[in-house]
Amino acid sequence: MNQSFELTPTRVRELRAFALSARLLNFSLAAREAGCTPSVLSRRIASLEDAVGTRLFLRTTRRVTLTARGEQLLAHCERLEQVMVDLAADLRPREGEPEGYLRLHLPLAYGRHRIAPLLARFMALHPQVHLEAHYDDAYADLVASRTDLAIRVGQLADVQLVARPIGHMRRYLCASPGYLASAPPLGDPVDLKAHRCIAFSGLRTGTLWQLHRQRQRRSVRVEPVMRSNDVEAMRDALVAGVGIGIMGDYLADALVAQGRLVEVLPDWQLQPAPIHLVWLPGADRTPAMRLLIDDLVRAMAQAA
Repeated sequence: MNQSFELTPTRVRELRAFALSARLLNFSLAAREAGCTPSVLSRRIASLEDAVGTRLFLRTTRRVTLTARGEQLLAHCERLEQVMVDLAADLRPREGEPEGYLRLHLPLAYGRHRIAPLLARFMALHPQVHLEAHYDDAYADLVASRTDLAIRVGQLADVQLVARPIGHMRRYLCASPGYLASAPPLGDPVDLKAHRCIAFSGLRTGTLWQLHRQRQRRSVRVEPVMRSNDVEAMRDALVAGVGIGIMGDYLADALVAQGRLVEVLPDWQLQPAPIHLVWLPGADRTPAMRLLIDDLVRAMAQAA
């Protein structure tokens, strides 16, 4: 083949006409198999011979045979056909056990405490699915990070993502019994201004803590003695008696049950944070992705 030979759609049709003719060594039968007339088949082969620069068939009144170049080209065609068969098989939706590689982005502490055990169970059930889980509280651009699936805690801002709710996270004020024993009285949210407070730097409202009780609303701007982007560091500071802070139920519930933390102002509630699975449109077309989404939704519903 010369250097200008390209596999255009027209050239592929010519190669198919040649391969059929080379196997059958009968142009009439090859034309019928290709779904065209013998004259069209002959034109395709003639065009291919021009592109190759040599004859591919030896024709006599009694028989048709391949030239040496024709035999060589037929071998190439058979390898190409096998590649196409393998490609079609690889792209065909598979039945049975799903497989694939998925990249996940999860909130740091929430992901470790609530989602990581679910992922471990999922992988034990579906060993052909490979996961790469990135734990980080920073906002992740799913396109730039090539992320398949993410969990977002709080109100969603990116309307271009597909979102599926999986629950809510209850948040409440808490402190250690030791801190409260020597702290100023605390009967109303406005009293928080007199207290040592620990704030999560990733909170959407910053140091403005918004609470409600039935129809009453309070917004209190606190002056934290400690701010952190790591809720587990905040938890440790709260247990150590540093002050009062907002904790999610996935971290605080067990500590409150153990008596290491106490819920503060229990009649006043913070707005629960919605939790969503998010992904790019079309990313849920693969069986592995659909299975993981459904599994997480089902597991979170059972845990609620």
